[in-house]
Amino acid sequence: MFFSVKSDSDQNPPFRKKVVAFLAAVSLPVIALGTFSEAVMLVEQASDRVVSSFTHFPEYKDLSLMRVGISRDYAGKVFGVPQVHRELGSGLSAEYYFNSKYLLTMLIRGNEVAGYTVTSLRDGFAPPVFDHEARGLGEFPLADVPGEPGGFLVDWTKTSAVYLEEVNLGGSSLNQSALLGWLNYGASAVNEGLAELYRSALTGEGSTERRQTVRALTHANLYGWGRVTLTEVQASLLSPAELGHYLSAYHN
Repeated sequence: MFFSVKSDSDQNPPFRKKVVAFLAAVSLPVIALGTFSEAVMLVEQASDRVVSSFTHFPEYKDLSLMRVGISRDYAGKVFGVPQVHRELGSGLSAEYYFNSKYLLTMLIRGNEVAGYTVTSLRDGFAPPVFDHEARGLGEFPLADVPGEPGGFLVDWTKTSAVYLEEVNLGGSSLNQSALLGWLNYGASAVNEGLAELYRSALTGEGSTERRQTVRALTHANLYGWGRVTLTEVQASLLSPAELGHYLSAYHN
């Protein structure tokens, strides 16, 4: 998915003039006070907000910087202070960053990012996933992912539904697991066959066929990387009620 900021603004000169005027209004008073570096920072932040209103470029850029193994301090420089922190046990904790377009969850062990997940919360928000033929999150069914699928986890209750699976990327994984998933509160939260897969997984009967059906029909709304297990990732997931509460309090 590609967006052209330049072409949009060129086709709409009045809008471009409004953006320039807005940025000038923000920066000139600060420059007048002699704090040029702060003015540059304000202009960059204001520019990102404006661009973010009609493309997803700023968010995609930030998320592209996420890596397993980076320090917690470095992640903080990109995403700021997490709005919520939760202890998961065994030295693992989860930190949550709420955005109106996505939820970023970092799994922290020591002072290092041991894993992370990104959940799209808005239709059309499709950050690149594993360089999968240049398509983004939610733009292809799970069955289209190359290679044999790894282990999976499924859960189904009255209020929440979860499907997570490990993605086999071969040598590019570097001792960490790639994963894709579907949550009932993420973007395009339509799924067929998950309840049946959950019931068959409990009994151990017919789960292979049920999983093939789910993978053929499901477009992921969550992706991630980590040196963590699927069970640990599941422990970090918020319930729909929790997400709704935090978004109303913290989203941008």
